[in-house]
Amino acid sequence: MPTRPRQAQISRNAIEAMQRLEGIVASAMDGIITVNDEQRIVLFNPAAERMFGLSAAQAVGQHISQFMPERYRETHTAHIHRFALTGVTSRQMGSLGAISGLRADGQEFPIEASISQVQVGDERLSTVILRDITERQAAEDALLESRRRMEGIVESAMDALITVDEQQRIILFNPAAEQMFGVGIAEAVGAPLEQFIPERFRPGHGEHIRHFKVAGVTNRRMGALGAVSGLRASGEEFPVEASISQVEVGGVRIATVILRDITERRANEEARHLLAREVDHRAKNALAVVQAVVSLTRANTKEEFIAAVQGRVAALGRAHSLLAQNQWEGGDLAQIVADETAPYHRDDQVRISGPAITLPPAAVQPISLLIHELATNAVKYGALSMDSGRIDIGWSILADGGLELRWSETGGPTTTSPAQSGFGSTLVREVATRQLGGALVMDWPTSGMQLVATLPAWAYRPDVTASPGSAVGLTPGAHDIIRRRGRLLVVEDESLIAMAVCQDLASLGWEIVGPAATIEEARRLIEDGLPDAAVLDVNLAGKPVYPLAEWLQANAVPFVFCSGYEQLEDYPAYETWPRVRKPVDIHALDGELRKMREAA
Repeated sequence: MPTRPRQAQISRNAIEAMQRLEGIVASAMDGIITVNDEQRIVLFNPAAERMFGLSAAQAVGQHISQFMPERYRETHTAHIHRFALTGVTSRQMGSLGAISGLRADGQEFPIEASISQVQVGDERLSTVILRDITERQAAEDALLESRRRMEGIVESAMDALITVDEQQRIILFNPAAEQMFGVGIAEAVGAPLEQFIPERFRPGHGEHIRHFKVAGVTNRRMGALGAVSGLRASGEEFPVEASISQVEVGGVRIATVILRDITERRANEEARHLLAREVDHRAKNALAVVQAVVSLTRANTKEEFIAAVQGRVAALGRAHSLLAQNQWEGGDLAQIVADETAPYHRDDQVRISGPAITLPPAAVQPISLLIHELATNAVKYGALSMDSGRIDIGWSILADGGLELRWSETGGPTTTSPAQSGFGSTLVREVATRQLGGALVMDWPTSGMQLVATLPAWAYRPDVTASPGSAVGLTPGAHDIIRRRGRLLVVEDESLIAMAVCQDLASLGWEIVGPAATIEEARRLIEDGLPDAAVLDVNLAGKPVYPLAEWLQANAVPFVFCSGYEQLEDYPAYETWPRVRKPVDIHALDGELRKMREAA
């Protein structure tokens, strides 16, 4: 009779197991749906009720397809059919993966599903375990979107972004970096970062990186490398502005360098700096020329002196205005001649002819002064002093490329060669021969003064540098004062300034050698003997005087710079050298020269 109690115990165990199973199914967080061979629901747990918004009573007996979007039903049926026959889906064993569910209200939502089957008597049952992954999908989508945005930012960034690992090997190289360094991403990734740094800077860069790893700062400032040099694949060095940051990802520390090519910015800054220096230099040079005009002008009365100075300064002003209008690229010769003669004649007294000629900036002011002096001389003594007088002004290009300028006076008073040259005639000759490096012929037939100036090709071709000018002899009376100061070489390309400096220094006891307008001319002037000292203009028609300064220094000849530049940044070796700024204080210049001689 013991069989019956044992059967009862087995029944109780089975009931308890069933109850435990029902408890598990009821309390499961995932939706559990069991369907029969006809895909009709036979079990629908509470989690499934919450997931689909439908009670078990409403769900049981319904076809499983009502819980999936219609567009997926045909594919799902094929999966279930295959699983029923083979025990696998077309995806992976027992897994449907991420699919879409359909709530009772018509809302679609993402679910992750797995399926299993069991034979119960004659019936095969399939159970699907479903997990609502709406929140996870949203988080993954957000993460993916964030990653896409970040990739978009990196890809579209105007600055180069380079990320390196702890061995300084590149793991990220964006398109801006490709363009900056001329290297494709495939070639760059895995390569050492130092290949983009000029070799002489690599040890210093390595030290910056090591210090940054330890302290989070470089030797400069937090996260900044500042202005450094980059190296393109072509071997070209270029300036970059760099900053660096680091982050630890999965226990691995990586560093990202952001680089900006500042080649154009550096060029603009240098151009602005150069422009400021040139404006300062030109302004001071202009003041020095005016100072020379005042110093050199001679007249019998105060009124004549004022008129002469005003006329010459006005000529300088017109030349300056013309250059400014043309952005310092030069000036039209016909306009210069017309402007300088217009105040001094009546209709038909001046005839101007010649081909269209553009003068370079260096020739505009000298030729303006030359024409002005000839015009004022004609008003005082020549053709323009009479109503019947005429002046023909013309120019032509010579076969050798030079420029011939002609001034011919007729119809005025009978002329004779002057017994001595006045300041105006001296200035005309100085400008034509020394400053412009040409030749001058002046004749005084009885019919009127005739002048022919032959100027070098550079006088109308700004792309050709100036040729050497000719020297002016010793200042009159210099032999009487040699013992008091010494022989002094004066190098200055501006005729008026040179004449004034030579005159004033000669009056203080210096024997003047020159003035010279070029280095070549200066070397010729001192071939027969070194001077005791020298005065050097820094800029000689756009060429620096430093080669001559080095030669003088090598030969133990003391010298003083005389310049409108505040600083000699283009040649730092002479930055602290004695210098007198324009406009020239002649006594300060004389004092510096004497100190240099005494120290030599």
